[in-house]
Amino acid sequence: MSRTHPASLGTAVAQAVASEVLASAAARGLAVSVAVVDERGFDLVVLRGTGASWFTPDVARTKARTAAAFARSSESLGGMRGQYPDLFELIADTLPFAPTSLPGGLPVEIDGHLLGAIGVSGAPPDEDVALGREALTTMLDHTP
Repeated sequence: MSRTHPASLGTAVAQAVASEVLASAAARGLAVSVAVVDERGFDLVVLRGTGASWFTPDVARTKARTAAAFARSSESLGGMRGQYPDLFELIADTLPFAPTSLPGGLPVEIDGHLLGAIGVSGAPPDEDVALGREALTTMLDHTP
């Protein structure tokens, strides 16, 4: 059975996902920022958690925008960047932002439809990814 899915994430869902990330991070003693973008990479919500470094909101945004632009995790682009640096640079030149292969950017997909992406920054890379995945799992569990 196929789920019904929204055309986009919307602000309420984006806020709930971002809040889930910040709450989970705080429970682990981590200070992070989180960005949730729509399927085109435009901001829905960007939050800087208490104690997170000043630059982390922009890093989270870049991770999210990268995941939305490529419809895959930001981390997965490391292979392309390493194996085909010229291609990565050419693609980067066509985007309105500099993409990253830093871990922590995850696409939000339901039934193969890209709805947006989430980016987390401020914790060690594996924690950024884990926080994002947990929030997405929680969101998907509550999607009709």
